[in-house]
Amino acid sequence: MQKLKSPNPVGPYSMFRELPSGGWITSGQIPIDPETGNLNNKSVKDEVVQVFDNLEAVLLENGKSFHDVKKFLVFLTDLTITPLVNTEIKKRLKEPFPARSTIQVVGLPMGANVEVECLG
Repeated sequence: MQKLKSPNPVGPYSMFRELPSGGWITSGQIPIDPETGNLNNKSVKDEVVQVFDNLEAVLLENGKSFHDVKKFLVFLTDLTITPLVNTEIKKRLKEPFPARSTIQVVGLPMGANVEVECLG
């Protein structure tokens, strides 16, 4: 298995922040290929997988894992993408699953179809 690497931020923000309350939050991850800096958007499924790979890399680089996630916040340009997100979450996590909000948006950075952030 290859070592996951998080992409560089596309703006002036942190990818991960500890909160004064003792929790933490990630920045929203879009399907940026960390090797090229370009979107991995060959298919919407590729986008979903890349987003979760990016989230996992950010978490691991900060001593966390998906098992530490309390809530996902999912932004989709089309809610019909939701089953792909569900499949990816079920592939990477076991019950009880984190809480989640899913919001349809008009657009996302760089023309992505999927963005996910998480809280712990």
